Amino acid sequence: MRIAVLADLHANLPALRAVLDDVLALGCDAMWCVGDVVGRGPHPSQVVDELRALAVPTIQGNWDDAVALRREHPGVSWPDTEAETAGLASLEWTISQLTEDQRSWLRQLPASERFAVEDRSVLLFHGSPTRQNEYLWSDRPSRVFARVVSDQGDDLLCFGNTHEAFHRLVGKSHFVAAGSVGCGTIDDMGAKYAVIDVAGPDLMVNFRSVPYDHFSVEADLQAAGLSPFLLRVPPASHVALDAESENLVEA
Repeated sequence: MRIAVLADLHANLPALRAVLDDVLALGCDAMWCVGDVVGRGPHPSQVVDELRALAVPTIQGNWDDAVALRREHPGVSWPDTEAETAGLASLEWTISQLTEDQRSWLRQLPASERFAVEDRSVLLFHGSPTRQNEYLWSDRPSRVFARVVSDQGDDLLCFGNTHEAFHRLVGKSHFVAAGSVGCGTIDDMGAKYAVIDVAGPDLMVNFRSVPYDHFSVEADLQAAGLSPFLLRVPPASHVALDAESENLVEA
């Protein structure tokens, strides 16, 4: 079975469509989305409608929660005040662009979802199993991931939020951070996602980076009065390890 895992679409329609074309070309049997459908990007309404039409199993991210409930902050730690100002403007604008029906769909998305795939227990979440806006960074100590395994006990854990793409094996549990479809970096604006192949006892993870016309997306951001750099600003590392409890806590 071949599964595509998408994360952090961030209202970037051309990036999403480029990934969907790539998923189709690879012959994936299933597709999962682990959150942050909206926020930052200029196409929130279109991206929501695209996922709904495809009936993609989708987890609620912190941006999705903030937009759905009209929160004043998306639960993001920004690297500087300029980025924060741009982010808050994006949140307010995104709320104004969605219908009540679209926000209702975001509101009912689950914070996590557990199910079985070929005798493997799968857990989907956005940030961590307990909080949407926590970050499982690739450089976290092994004991952080081991604590998650101890608490959850799943074989395959798929998530996003960091915009990183990595695969980490802890005991018999596979952690897959799917990258970001909608957000890139200054040097690489490719739309990234994960492909998981499950065949009996074997599990393989590969990461894809799909090119798309990011200049048109930045032009759409400017036309909306939003910062074109929103899709190039990575999340700021603001989650540290509590040495006593070994839990993920906000610093």
